[in-house]
Amino acid sequence: MAPLQKQVELVLRGRQAMLFLLCFLSTLLQPAFCREADDRSRFLYADDPGATIILEYQLHNAPSKDYSGDERKKAEREQPGSEYDEEKYIKPYFLLPDNGPRVVQFYSPWSGLVHMILWLPTVYALGNIVNVSTLTCADCHRHCQFFKTKYISLAKEIDDRLSDNQPEINFHAVSCSVYHWVCMQNNVKEFPTIVAFEANSAVPQLLREKSINAESIAESLGVELSPITATEKNVKSNLWADKNDEIRPIDILGASLNGLARTRDAVYRDAALSFTHALKTEIFPRLPDGQASGPLDSMQQRVFSDWIDLLYWALPPTWILHTLINDIRNNIDSVMVSEENLLFMVEKHQDVVNGDSTRWSEQCSKSDDRAGYSCGLWSLFHIISIGVIERHRAVLGALDQVSTKFVAKTVRDYIEQFFGCEQCREYFVDMFDTCGFNHCRRFKQPQKLPSPESWTEFALWLWEIHNDVNIKIVEAQLKKEGGVDTPKQKLDRYNWPPTEECPTCRDSSGKWDKDVVLGHLKKGYWPGGVQNFRYVVLKKKDYNEEESRWVLSDLLENLFFLALSAAFVMWCTRKQYITVTGRHKKMDRDYHGV
Repeated sequence: MAPLQKQVELVLRGRQAMLFLLCFLSTLLQPAFCREADDRSRFLYADDPGATIILEYQLHNAPSKDYSGDERKKAEREQPGSEYDEEKYIKPYFLLPDNGPRVVQFYSPWSGLVHMILWLPTVYALGNIVNVSTLTCADCHRHCQFFKTKYISLAKEIDDRLSDNQPEINFHAVSCSVYHWVCMQNNVKEFPTIVAFEANSAVPQLLREKSINAESIAESLGVELSPITATEKNVKSNLWADKNDEIRPIDILGASLNGLARTRDAVYRDAALSFTHALKTEIFPRLPDGQASGPLDSMQQRVFSDWIDLLYWALPPTWILHTLINDIRNNIDSVMVSEENLLFMVEKHQDVVNGDSTRWSEQCSKSDDRAGYSCGLWSLFHIISIGVIERHRAVLGALDQVSTKFVAKTVRDYIEQFFGCEQCREYFVDMFDTCGFNHCRRFKQPQKLPSPESWTEFALWLWEIHNDVNIKIVEAQLKKEGGVDTPKQKLDRYNWPPTEECPTCRDSSGKWDKDVVLGHLKKGYWPGGVQNFRYVVLKKKDYNEEESRWVLSDLLENLFFLALSAAFVMWCTRKQYITVTGRHKKMDRDYHGV
């Protein structure tokens, strides 16, 4: 090569390097160009209410086995006295063999720049492969966000087209800007990198970003999708791409009345809206003169604290609502003093918790915000009920606060103290206090090793109550319109879930199969896939006078049955003794004077 040509090439490379350096420095000095200033911008999916179908990996919510175990022992054995860098040995659970079919995306929010950094040696070595000067910060930002929309859309499409006999497919995401060691260990060299894992396999299959679609993912995972025509795909593609997608029927209230249904995303948005609405309007209700009520009394403080603790341990660990719940728990004394403190806390997290959602879904509210609030609150109750099943093993400390009896009592007390609908409140409290739906027996659990089945009782009990409320509402409405009582057989069709939604929820005689119903509830109200197992610690609390009466009542009931059983055993023993010794004959002779 001629000397002049070499000099020109060196100048061009120098200019390319300078442009790259300027772009990189501008990104560091002005983070808004390529990312938000908030640290949470390092996660694309975790804080997005429309991306709950994607399981974003976050170490603080991960199972403890992800970042400890044999590697620590090996490091201590081979390098005694050296510092164990735990971060280098992170192994996310979904990269291990013992999992169902799944897709994993390794990404960086600033993927264009990171891509250039990783491939800079290649650029300089091969010169003509990439023209660095053509890459701008705007290109980087667009590349950061583009595949996110496509990834969510693919997850929703596959979830919609997956037949019932196929295993559930989970979509995971790992931010390499946070967990760079994980990405290095998995040989990630560009972003995004998408890999598929078949069930019970840890062998990754690379999926090309440009050619990835639902069919290629299904083929890599060895699953079958239900066929779809080009016309159907065009119609549904907008729903799959829309974060407010309205496809899957899962809710109770309203859905069985008019055929409308909500998605799981909508259920969680409605529940979050009702939770924040209650904090704003129900905890410190207005007095007749329009002024806010004063500090919560001792009973209200106990009930509110128990309610927040219940949400803290029973809700899905990855739900963004925990940011608000944790802040309230950490400042519980302050928020119970005044409405101003509580409202400040809610407004502080409003954008993160609710995002752009300011109204309940139409399926939930029927254009009536009061109905939307009640519907969202029921959704929150159902999410809690499934969380009791899924999360009770994650609680350390005050295990008595995890029992189904304590959970049901917490919900009952919250409704009594903080639910504004007087008629609704009276129904629930009266029903509970009279052992409605046999909960006094159903919620009895031994303190040591309760049976697995006992944890399902609260979810089924709440489902029965909700159906009963639905039937009463429909019955009153039909009676108002027609003026006559409606036969129970006709009202039964308003129970949830309807046969067309869950054909196997009833047997041939029409009786509910509660195991199937429970699975249907879990499918609707709990995130799919393996959840990050996060331990929580609850502090033990002293029993107040009311709780002591509950304990005393149980103790007296047990003592009564024990005494009755002992008397019966003594009578049977004496009877047998008299028969064996022949004393009954002597007693008969004495009686007859023989």
